Amino acid sequence: MRATWRGPLDVCALGDGPMPRFRIWEREFWRSDEPCLAGLNPRQTLLHYVLIPLLLGFLSGWPQVGRTIAWPKVHALAFWMGMSFSGWWLNDAFCRLVAGPLRRRRVPLGATLLAGALLASFPSDLFLRLWVHGYHAMFPTLPIGRPLPDASLDPAEFLKTHFYGYLAWPAVCLGLFHIARMPLFGYRPEPHAPATARGDAHAAPVGAQAASGLMARLPASARGRILALASEQHYLRVHTDQGEALVLYRLKDAIHELGAQGLQVHRSYWVAHGAVHAVVGSRAAPRLKLVNALEVPVSRSFRNQAEMAGLLDFEAREGKAQGEPGLAAR
Repeated sequence: MRATWRGPLDVCALGDGPMPRFRIWEREFWRSDEPCLAGLNPRQTLLHYVLIPLLLGFLSGWPQVGRTIAWPKVHALAFWMGMSFSGWWLNDAFCRLVAGPLRRRRVPLGATLLAGALLASFPSDLFLRLWVHGYHAMFPTLPIGRPLPDASLDPAEFLKTHFYGYLAWPAVCLGLFHIARMPLFGYRPEPHAPATARGDAHAAPVGAQAASGLMARLPASARGRILALASEQHYLRVHTDQGEALVLYRLKDAIHELGAQGLQVHRSYWVAHGAVHAVVGSRAAPRLKLVNALEVPVSRSFRNQAEMAGLLDFEAREGKAQGEPGLAAR
């Protein structure tokens, strides 16, 4: 496996085999669904880490709220942009720290977001104090409408300062999760349940995988619960609990149909949740052993996404494998 960089704005996907390299101003990069950062594709990364904090900073800076009420608009915007980006990124970092343990305890996403925001408010408060003093030091002619913060910690003032963040961070992230269908911190949105052919409210059964288009291509002998998909040029090998079949189908279209019922772990592979029996190979080059004995590689491009979904929990998988007869020890 090899990574080659042709320039500062080149993006090189790390994975098994030759991978396309795009520049960030090319359409192919932004149309790609491969994870770019923290399990998010390029469009989701731009939205989550740049556009949302940019919008929140604008909403505070343009009306010149708080201590910037008497400041020139350009300074108010610059001040609140700094506050917005730092607060958003700190919330994201602390949510990533707590998401794994909380997710394993089946804590809902909303509670995880609130826990991360509560923890992040302490370093955010420190940055706020430094940012206020630093901004006035850079621009000493700006009016001081409020007293500069000191080293003391007033609980009431602390809660008042960060209360907006405790509300905005979970609300915006839950909107991205449920409306934009964006996976966050290892939580994945449930797929939209399609209506039956009669148009009633009953969803398609899980056994049908909500993938009538793909399932219709399979021979009757191979139709069942889909365990994995493997791309073979223009064809798709579908592994089910009844067997396997090779059909003319695109992996991207099949993944879109199956929704959050599984996870792409390689440029050419998708696996269903609940189909992984054990993790084999090394930590540097792990493979997922499925219930049908198929071994699926996990490429570096998708490794972070697989880890957040709990598919690479070596300790848990090893304990499960040792407790079940018939599985060869690694």
